[in-house]
Amino acid sequence: MERPINATIRGTGSYVPPRIVPNDEFTQSLDTSDEWIRTRTGIRERRHAGPGDTAATMGTLAAREALSAAGVAPGEIDLIVCATVTPDLMCPSTACLIQSYLDCRTVPAFDISAACSGFVYALSVAEQYIRTGSAKTVLVVGAEVLSRVTDFSDRNTCILFGDGAGAVVLGASTDPARGLFNIRLFADGSRQELIQVPSLVTPNPPPGSMALPNLRYLRMNGREVFKFAVTQLRAQVELALADCKRLGKELSLIVPHQVNVRVIDAALEDLDFPAEKVVVNLDKYGNTSAASVPIALDEAVRAGRCKPGDTLLLVAFGGGLTWSSALVTL
Repeated sequence: MERPINATIRGTGSYVPPRIVPNDEFTQSLDTSDEWIRTRTGIRERRHAGPGDTAATMGTLAAREALSAAGVAPGEIDLIVCATVTPDLMCPSTACLIQSYLDCRTVPAFDISAACSGFVYALSVAEQYIRTGSAKTVLVVGAEVLSRVTDFSDRNTCILFGDGAGAVVLGASTDPARGLFNIRLFADGSRQELIQVPSLVTPNPPPGSMALPNLRYLRMNGREVFKFAVTQLRAQVELALADCKRLGKELSLIVPHQVNVRVIDAALEDLDFPAEKVVVNLDKYGNTSAASVPIALDEAVRAGRCKPGDTLLLVAFGGGLTWSSALVTL
């Protein structure tokens, strides 16, 4: 009997633009301070895209890093899935642009829009292509240029977001001890008004109760999103811990969406999981939406915080509302 095929992570990569935006930069135009931002979010600085940076260009650079780490050539890719809410164009997809920039074969390439949960959603799609034998090697990218949809007169949102990209190369394996498993995806469109990113084709007024005259920028109900994020992060971690116990695995590391350090702290309170086993890099990058989890994962891999055989939890939550999680044994 043939062994089932698993999707394993063969390589990771990330890219952030060189422009560093420290908290003090916001004090020039807003009633805020470095201390106010740090104590409420944990963010010290973030990266903002330069004139030539887009989701596709940054995603391509992250993809090259992941391909190099995996020892995979662009010509070996069977599928490209890109998660983003800030695409270069409405059409063609950012994934198609990445395919062109990498000079890949004419393989399928498409985008997924699930906000901050997008990368885990994209992993789920890629995993199913591999598990069914439709693809052997898949490039999964999360890339965002949130600085271009941010209202810099809104103190409550503009301090939170940054730009960047992360990527992984997934490959087929018959090793039952490795790979992605227990992927969980959720959505609740009835609360879509809590986070909105309008586009050029957004109706006026847009759907939802947060309809306001200015439709150019991201809008978020911070208080409600905070409560949602804490609840769902805690629930997904509890499920993952139970899964690991049932499967005889030890959870080595949690890689959460980098939204707010107070969200992460509140969600993990009383869960008896060591803080040093939680990846937190939002102090450097802020919230990069779909790029958040893959950037944090790549940094953890390259820093030696996880090794082959370790089991990790990737967990995210965001606009939609959406939330998602995946366990992966490296």
